[in-house]
Amino acid sequence: MSKIGERLPSITTPKPKAEQAGTGTKAVSARELVELLGSVLPTQSATKADPASTYATQATRASASAQQAASAKEVLPSSLGVLRDERMARCIDEAFREIFEGDRWPSGPERSRWMDFAKALRAKDPKVTAEQVRSAIANELRLQRDGLDSASPENIDRFIQDAVKWVSQCYEGQERNASPAELRQWRDFAAKLQQEKPELTPEQLKYAITDAVRAQMTGTDKASPANIDRFIEDAVKWVSQCYEGQERNASPAELRQWRDFAAKLQQEKPELTPEQLKYAITDAIRAKMTGTDSASPTNIDAFIQDAVKWVSQCYEGQERNASPAELRQWRDFAAKQLAEKPDMTPEQLKYAISDAVRAQLTGMDNTGSVNIDRFIQEAVQWVSQCYEGQVRDASPEELRRWREFAAKKKEEKPDLTPEELKYAITDAIRGEVTGTSAPAEQNIDRYIKEAYAWVFQVYRGVPESTPREPSARELHEWRQYARSKMNEQPDMTSEDLKYLLLEGVRTALANQ
Repeated sequence: MSKIGERLPSITTPKPKAEQAGTGTKAVSARELVELLGSVLPTQSATKADPASTYATQATRASASAQQAASAKEVLPSSLGVLRDERMARCIDEAFREIFEGDRWPSGPERSRWMDFAKALRAKDPKVTAEQVRSAIANELRLQRDGLDSASPENIDRFIQDAVKWVSQCYEGQERNASPAELRQWRDFAAKLQQEKPELTPEQLKYAITDAVRAQMTGTDKASPANIDRFIEDAVKWVSQCYEGQERNASPAELRQWRDFAAKLQQEKPELTPEQLKYAITDAIRAKMTGTDSASPTNIDAFIQDAVKWVSQCYEGQERNASPAELRQWRDFAAKQLAEKPDMTPEQLKYAISDAVRAQLTGMDNTGSVNIDRFIQEAVQWVSQCYEGQVRDASPEELRRWREFAAKKKEEKPDLTPEELKYAITDAIRGEVTGTSAPAEQNIDRYIKEAYAWVFQVYRGVPESTPREPSARELHEWRQYARSKMNEQPDMTSEDLKYLLLEGVRTALANQ
């Protein structure tokens, strides 16, 4: 029996051998036919399956009669038990369909090996689901398909070729194959890496080769003077394009400045990798060009203007500059921040100013009565839009009730932030509208029916207009299941129960 995680060998599809003997041919036994056709046919049908690369979430496109047949079979919590052999066999077909999109199916020997693999999963975890078995098999098949099931010499050459093709396409502008010299170089690299790290998986080795090829092609394999100049040029080009509106090269003065910066950084941090040095240079150049290299008065004013422009654009619908009063207010705020946190970086100060400006403009700077009313109105508008199909304002009665709710929350938790209060109000209003604020026991039947309707719509193609209703037996069984879970978890919320039942029905259906 295969062990969990064991890489199963690829099986070459056997070729039928016909012997011409006059007008006859050599007889083929039924067993041989199964062996031969197993790699072509998932069952006894010769119809090619539709591709299903998103198998786990794609609803089955079934005919009306097939939908009725699929819907008629009862889905009970008992299907959450130990997975049957028959269902695991279907998991194998589903995994092959996902990976090979109907172009290849397991041969007889392969099917036996994968059944052993599935049984090993079940032995390890008796509660393993069909989805987990299918996913595990599909992952192993993907590794085989992509040459990631073993670090054989052939696969290592494939890793090298794939890496060179990808990196050359990205960084040289044209895809090319690895040269003989590159093949030798990266084979040696792979051998050395395997010797140093025997536990390295084939997939890890593949990405290590790719990273090394990319590092060499982009100059991040060493911090030589030539590469450092390249880091500087790349950084200046990128930052000038982003923040000055036009790409440009580094000036001689900039080259001198950033070479000195790199040398100093390497002296302070000898363990710095070339890639870390590259990004440190980029960050420093960006900071200087955007004014986040120092918290000077000029830069602080720039932070304020940027914040007001961004927040007004987002929340007032039109970009504007900071008023003189706002400039004074936020300069004082910045000075206070720097006094309280002397180690605050200019970039941290910039975002602190932005957050504070946003909080004030959106009413998230305090929990006064005006802001609380705003939180209530926004919550009612959002919830009514989502769950009632039409935006509406809070009624006077709702305003009164939710003001009391907010007052109680503030009393219970004096350090409640405006943002926390806002979302507490929103969650409470949503819970009331959707019924999830009621005790879980009161919603059991409703959640079961909603779970059946949604699961059969998504996974069996049952129209939303004619939802699949649970039978009396199904309703009874899932009620018992829900109550047993609630007894196990006395603090289970109504919303927790809703998703527990939804997942339970989905898994039970998949396990059939």
